[in-house]
Amino acid sequence: MPAITLPDLRAQLAMQVDFLSQVSHHTIDTLEQLSDLNMHTARRMFDEGIRLGRALASCNDPMQMGALAMRAIPPAAEGWRNWHGALVNVLTNSGATLARDANDGGWQAARGASSSAAGNAASVRSARAGFEDMGAAHNPT
Repeated sequence: MPAITLPDLRAQLAMQVDFLSQVSHHTIDTLEQLSDLNMHTARRMFDEGIRLGRALASCNDPMQMGALAMRAIPPAAEGWRNWHGALVNVLTNSGATLARDANDGGWQAARGASSSAAGNAASVRSARAGFEDMGAAHNPT
């Protein structure tokens, strides 16, 4: 089995670092979007809770407190539904963007260039098959 040369190793490591850099950038962007979503949701729910607390405190008739509290449930449930929909949207878009960038060919071209520069096609095919099998487990497309 031919040995892997230093330029081959550099190209392979550069490709892996580039891919991990893309993944980390996508992760940070997604976490930023999730943080914004959660902060807006928490702020809105906190404001609704304060409004309900003030309405309950200003209520003169104790019999009206139950009805007042029941009227606050549908807006709160709608807020949680909106949050859930936005959460699914953020996660879906993040996954689609990561899959698109991973499959755009940039890092795959770097991997192909390193293998064509080397004369050890058998070991590269074996490594490529293992790498692609690993990627196929995470990317169903």
